Amino acid sequence: MPSFTLSVALRSSAPLDDDAIDRIRAAVRPDDPELRVWREPDRAVLRVAAECEAADLDAALDLGKDLADEANAVCPGRVFEVAAMGDEDSQVWRSGP
Repeated sequence: MPSFTLSVALRSSAPLDDDAIDRIRAAVRPDDPELRVWREPDRAVLRVAAECEAADLDAALDLGKDLADEANAVCPGRVFEVAAMGDEDSQVWRSGP
């Protein structure tokens, strides 16, 4: 089964400090050693990345949306981008304005 990298971008409803990032990392897929969680320099944008296996790019993007839902459950805000990237192609979902 092909492997994909999932990427989620979420604008938090509150500024994110180191403690918030640690709490989010502990709550979202705590048993996934490849999960990455960080914030952008403006301290309001949360980024989450993970690896997955999926049948195709569409299925991987669906898994990315699931990851976005998990992150949004512990970090209230607005998900504005979800991406699935394979070796040869990528697919991105972006929210409206």
